[in-house]
Amino acid sequence: MPQLWERGGTESLASGARVIVIRHKHTGAPLVEVAADSLAGAALARTVLFGADLQAADLRGADLQGVDLCQADLRGANLAGARLQGADVTLANLAGASLRGACLTDVRFQAVTLEHAGAAGTDFHGADLTRATLKNSNLSRSDFTDAKMRRVDLTHVNLAGADLGGADLTEANLSQSTLAGARLAYAMLAHALLNGADLRGADLREVDLAYAALNGVSLAGADLARAHWSKTVLVRCRDLHLASGLPSIDHVSPSALDLETLRHCGRSVPRAFLEGVGLEREEIERLQPASVLAG
Repeated sequence: MPQLWERGGTESLASGARVIVIRHKHTGAPLVEVAADSLAGAALARTVLFGADLQAADLRGADLQGVDLCQADLRGANLAGARLQGADVTLANLAGASLRGACLTDVRFQAVTLEHAGAAGTDFHGADLTRATLKNSNLSRSDFTDAKMRRVDLTHVNLAGADLGGADLTEANLSQSTLAGARLAYAMLAHALLNGADLRGADLREVDLAYAALNGVSLAGADLARAHWSKTVLVRCRDLHLASGLPSIDHVSPSALDLETLRHCGRSVPRAFLEGVGLEREEIERLQPASVLAG
């Protein structure tokens, strides 16, 4: 591994000023020289840092707007409060990195941390990820609590065990993503797309699913206690009856269930849930004969 500034990457000029040399992670070739003792608060907007070795770097509060960080090694780096609007971080390694409170609007995080074996554990707590692209990435066990994630692209993402509690995911696309065991309690998922998402064992308490589309999702073991439904669409879900908290869902207005879901789960789903969704009494009685209701 090429040397970092902490391990010999800092040089001194004849004038006595300190210079930090950011090098390529494989070749060691210098990419950028920064006249400073630290990269914290550094002005690096629109810099090309393709393949940079920034492992464990202190980039707190740095200006990284429009920066090319494709394939960069950012493992364990501290980017808390940094500004990365419009940056390209495609194929970078963010395992263990902190982006707490960072401004990440319109950033491309496509296919990040794929080379890392195990949980990514990236910290996005309170970050602004509005319209960011994170598709095809490994973000397992990452922290997105209270993050702003409106219209974010999270398709085909590994979010197993991630914490998205209280996050604003309005109009987000989480289709074909793995959210098994994830925490989404109190998250805003209004108008969100969760087609083909794996939500088994997920914490969905108090989540707002108004106008959300859940096509072909897996919900076995998920906790939907006091979730908010309004015009929510749930289709092709064959394990709805294995979710908990269904009777306590707050149905602000009727939602939609398809025949496939009702055929597979209708006999075992709590009557209160079916009534809340908008099924008529006669329809429920056909799904749940008296013998089933009595049992």
